[in-house]
Amino acid sequence: MLVLIVLPLTDRADAQTGISAVELSQIRVTAAKSDRDPFTIAESVSVIGREQIEAEQPSRLGDLLLDLPNVDIGGGPRGAGQQVVIRGLGDERILFLLDGARQNFDRAHNARVFIDPDLLKQVEVLRGPASALWGSGALGGVVALTTVDAADLLRPGQTVGARVRAGYQSADRQWLTGGSAYGMVGENLGLLADISYRHGQDVRLGDGSTLENSAFETLSGLGKLTWTPAPDHEVAATFQTFDEHGEVPSNPQIRGTADNLVDRDTRQSNLSLRYAYAASDNPWVDISALVYTNWTDIEERRLIDRRRDDTELQTTGFDLRNRSVIRGPANLLHDVVAGVDYYQDTAESRRDGQPRPSFPDAEQDVLGLYLQDEISIGERVILVPGLRWDRYESRSSGDVAEDQNDSNLSKKLALTFMVTDWLSLVAAYNEAFRAPSLGQLFVSGVHFTCGRGCANVFVPNPDLKPETAHNKEIGVRLRRAGLFQPGDEGRASLNLFRNDVSDFIEQLVIFAPRPMPGNPGPGGVSYFENVRDARLEGFEAELAYEAPRWFARAGYGLTFGEDMDTGDPLGGIPANELILGAGGLVPSHGLSFGWRGRFVAAQDRVPAGVEESSAYDLHDLYLTWQPPGVKNQALRLDFGIDNLMDRAYLPYLSAIEGPGRNVKLTMAVSF
Repeated sequence: MLVLIVLPLTDRADAQTGISAVELSQIRVTAAKSDRDPFTIAESVSVIGREQIEAEQPSRLGDLLLDLPNVDIGGGPRGAGQQVVIRGLGDERILFLLDGARQNFDRAHNARVFIDPDLLKQVEVLRGPASALWGSGALGGVVALTTVDAADLLRPGQTVGARVRAGYQSADRQWLTGGSAYGMVGENLGLLADISYRHGQDVRLGDGSTLENSAFETLSGLGKLTWTPAPDHEVAATFQTFDEHGEVPSNPQIRGTADNLVDRDTRQSNLSLRYAYAASDNPWVDISALVYTNWTDIEERRLIDRRRDDTELQTTGFDLRNRSVIRGPANLLHDVVAGVDYYQDTAESRRDGQPRPSFPDAEQDVLGLYLQDEISIGERVILVPGLRWDRYESRSSGDVAEDQNDSNLSKKLALTFMVTDWLSLVAAYNEAFRAPSLGQLFVSGVHFTCGRGCANVFVPNPDLKPETAHNKEIGVRLRRAGLFQPGDEGRASLNLFRNDVSDFIEQLVIFAPRPMPGNPGPGGVSYFENVRDARLEGFEAELAYEAPRWFARAGYGLTFGEDMDTGDPLGGIPANELILGAGGLVPSHGLSFGWRGRFVAAQDRVPAGVEESSAYDLHDLYLTWQPPGVKNQALRLDFGIDNLMDRAYLPYLSAIEGPGRNVKLTMAVSF
């Protein structure tokens, strides 16, 4: 299904059929910490709503992001290795949020966030640097995930409900089963419990072969409480857990061999508590307080010799902020967000019960103070200055290397000029930084062996500087209702950007047959270093037309990347891509249907030694049926076919071909 969003979307259900159309509205954009209409936000933000999530039938988070220009998924078909790329910057340079809580797990060749997408109400993607709001990590952008709660699933007139679902996908013969119970206790307390199970076999690829060692089984759950103890007060508690098991390569982005296969268990859990107080009689007081902890534990047992590796990362933090709406002089309206946040990452790793230097035991503490003012000047101009100061300290256990501490000041300035009520011009300047990760600072031990008495070893580098980004962006947005007929809407957007990134951190591997500093024997050393400056520039363009009975959409993304020191192209830039879609609605029969085409260009602008990729196109179909004869649309059937023509293709950011034709069917029944 095409999920093109020129600006964020919400769902609007037809009064007779329940089939959802799409409309823009005033919503909270978590990734931008704003309640404004996204039409007036200078940053490039896309939102995928609940209706789109259900129709897509995703089994991984990456399935939901493929339709967004300048957002790509690398790493191959295995979910454990899929990584997000935004405007040419990869997964480790993107900030992930789950219900507002940072997800900081970062391990080479592995996914960052593990969650069943059926638990999601909304997915937001903010393209471009965003450290003025979020601090370390948001060089490429922000991906913010919001889970469902009881109010999202209750049908009109219900106080208690339940939902069961079952699904099948043919590419990996995957079965889905799940169920949830939810309801309101009185008028103020909402409760939700959900559990789902997936079991997939080895993936069939587009060339007809099978990707061995890609089978998996997952069990995930969500428990959520929302409580309104008094007017203006709201409390929410969330517990989410995910457990995946499978025999896969230790690097899930490559094919399996006898010596790299591991029996892997991946467990990730999130616990958060949020309190909000919005004073109805005082626009200066709108407080939000979030406390959270999340932990990721990956246990691997190598099949060839049963060597056991345990890797853990726990993040604990809080975010406290207040939003004030202030009427200033000269009739200026200030929407001010001021806050403080803190988090601590604790990493621990063991190999056969002993410390594992290649993923060192270490801690990092980060404290941030931020201030943003959305200044409305008259009815057509919005000016948004922002400032954030971060202080971070990283330390390892033992005497691996010296501790590191530093600070960073991030700035932003955005301008929106609404020429008319249907046309706006935007411009923005945003800065971002990424503190060196614990592994990059303190990694040590053997990297790889090269024969008897020969080993390449890691050398820690506590002198690493943070990566920094400076992004300039201009754009135009159009949105016009009643464009050709009553009830229709046309939308368009164009965003041009230039992002200058300094002090890229990369791993250097130096092989030497003789001793060298850091290694008294043969084999050489590996270490992380600030090696280059880069420039990424390009644009994303989107068009959409929504009529009462049909729609058409298009999106195009282009990014160029250049090493500013050598003039060579960067190696991790996705190919240009055109996304087209069209579909229709038949309200009298409760049907919606559509087609999506993805046309990916060849990537031939690559540095020396990097293989080029060929062009390819993929076509998908989807259909949703909510029988109008079933009361309150309690029955929903989603049908889809991905890669309709069964194309063989190799995405540029993947070492493994993409999945072949995938027939999908999901049935959900609500009570």
